[in-house]
Amino acid sequence: MSWGGAVAAMVSSIKNNALAKRTKIFDKEHKGGFSSAPTHDKKVSKEELATIKSKIKAQATQRKRRQIVALLFSLIITIMVLVILANSALGFLSKY
Repeated sequence: MSWGGAVAAMVSSIKNNALAKRTKIFDKEHKGGFSSAPTHDKKVSKEELATIKSKIKAQATQRKRRQIVALLFSLIITIMVLVILANSALGFLSKY
């Protein structure tokens, strides 16, 4: 009945995982990945920030439109293939 060590290891593992969830990556001083050099945030005026936001929104709407067009195009092609297969299957079955 010596399972105390395994239970203690499990409890400490759970505590360490909970601690890692509480600290966020953005709360740390250095945001860098592999280097230890600190990152410098650029200061942007409100007008430039508004133009950047509008560009990002325009790109997002354009990407969403492309995705919708691609979805519709693939649906049309799928329906056409299914109709062709159904017609060929009916033609094949009508022989018998």
